[in-house]
Amino acid sequence: MILQAVETIVSIFLMIGAGLFIAWRKWITPDGAKAVPRIIINIAVPAMIVYFFSTDISRTMIFSSWLPLLIVFIAVPAAFFIGKLAAVVFGVPKERRGVFNALFSFSNSVFIGFPVAYALFGDAGMPFAVFYYFANTTYFWTLGYYGIRKDADRLAGKKTKITAGEVLKKLLIPPIITILIMFALVFLDIKLPGFVLQTAKHLSALTTPMSLIFMGSMIFWSGKEGVAYERDLTPVIIGRFLIAPAVCFLACSAAMTLFNGKFAALDMDLMRSVFTVQTGLPVMTTTAILADLYGAGSQFATRSYFWTTLLSLVTIPAFTLVFHFLRLSTV
Repeated sequence: MILQAVETIVSIFLMIGAGLFIAWRKWITPDGAKAVPRIIINIAVPAMIVYFFSTDISRTMIFSSWLPLLIVFIAVPAAFFIGKLAAVVFGVPKERRGVFNALFSFSNSVFIGFPVAYALFGDAGMPFAVFYYFANTTYFWTLGYYGIRKDADRLAGKKTKITAGEVLKKLLIPPIITILIMFALVFLDIKLPGFVLQTAKHLSALTTPMSLIFMGSMIFWSGKEGVAYERDLTPVIIGRFLIAPAVCFLACSAAMTLFNGKFAALDMDLMRSVFTVQTGLPVMTTTAILADLYGAGSQFATRSYFWTTLLSLVTIPAFTLVFHFLRLSTV
């Protein structure tokens, strides 16, 4: 299993390398690449959710899904509020604390998270990856979005009013809508036609290669300024790879102790492994995109994106080794 995990990580970074090569050869431009995340978010990820809900999530698991959802809906904001404390402790400037908190707290659950979850844990791990994505995205577009806009306001010397309707609109994206629809269909025991599942399966296969190629191209376009190391990157890295995963691991372990043997439909060890790995991924790509869009310090976000992606070459295999030995110790 360890060798397989290492081979999987190497494969992931070879695909990122393909993105670097494609950007270097100018086969794709920054303007042309804007279509890639749209295809991933609006087509590939919803298709993947349809396929995995239809094949790997049972009605019994739906009844038990409140527990994994509760865990991540507690763990993610807990990491966010620890990030707010860390920003004060490490002396992060006030005008970049919103971006810092988003980088510290929210992981790249689509462009890296789904490929890693599928590569390391297979079909069985994908429902938990979807649950994590649900919480991660919900809090990003509420807590994270508000903080990034607040940074932009501080830098511009103005104050923008963010309405509940604006936040709700941000949350009503195709993957979230698809999750809610599929929860209902599985709960009602409604089966989708075979041709729909076959189509969803083929489209979902786009998620991994397109995500990783896009990641590689973004790293290339960030240039020298995008890879320079600065002081505030250190607490971001600590948060991404140590604090946030530790919070999630402890939350999962507490739930496993409290509810031991009460959820036969859930593989609690697998749940803990998937959630912790998902939490300890590179920073969320959308943070850099929003920081650039609103003028909230995109260079810092881009540098965080580069360094956490680079370091994940070490941290993802490390997490895999830890959970491999944890499983052995419980056998």
